[in-house]
Amino acid sequence: MELTDILEMMKYVVPSLVTLVGIYLVIRTFIDDENTRRNQEINKTLLFEQRKVSLPLRLQAYERIIVFLERIHPFSLLQRVYQPNMLVAELQLELIKTVRMEYEYNLSQQMYINDDAWQMVATAKEETIKIINMFASQMPDETDGIELSKAIFNYYMQTNKEVPVQIAINFVKSDVKTLF
Repeated sequence: MELTDILEMMKYVVPSLVTLVGIYLVIRTFIDDENTRRNQEINKTLLFEQRKVSLPLRLQAYERIIVFLERIHPFSLLQRVYQPNMLVAELQLELIKTVRMEYEYNLSQQMYINDDAWQMVATAKEETIKIINMFASQMPDETDGIELSKAIFNYYMQTNKEVPVQIAINFVKSDVKTLF
């Protein structure tokens, strides 16, 4: 075979190879794009399905947190826990015990709510206990528990200070609106 024959063959083979490589690259790009598009569609569908399942759970968690906050609201808590003839120390112990039990009962809800919302819930709980302890420590242990109730009621009524639980409730309500 002579050089001219080889060159003559190359004249037909090289353009064919270039065309083949070009077609291969175009088809390969098309297939990759199509696979990417399908994966995105599958991920969207999976995300939609996950939200269909998780949204009701999250809403339920927010509902339970609101109920928890309402139950530890000082006005509600004092009315529910106070028993006639309770001394300050007894009432203080019962109030704190009730707040902590309610909190522990709802600990699992933190999985479903925003971290900032959970932090507000924990802060509201701590602030409620702090207020109870602050007023109880200012009174002799032999004082009737109704005096502790009055002191806490008066504190919020006279200072027009917003109850930490109410601040948390408002935050949780605004946070749940972000789900929609």
